[in-house]
Amino acid sequence: MDERLAQLLQKVSLYGTLAKYYEHIDPEKHIFFYRKHFMYEMQLVQLYWSLQRPGDY
Repeated sequence: MDERLAQLLQKVSLYGTLAKYYEHIDPEKHIFFYRKHFMYEMQLVQLYWSLQRPGDY
């Protein structure tokens, strides 16, 4: 697996978990972590598609 892909998967998972945890506890922290989650999620999707070759999906 591409190292950058692995790093992004880790960050997406971490910030998604933190956002979910704070969802009903602290709305400001929820929004903070959700924005980070979404930013890394977008980067992950872009990288994933850039690594695909035609016919791989």
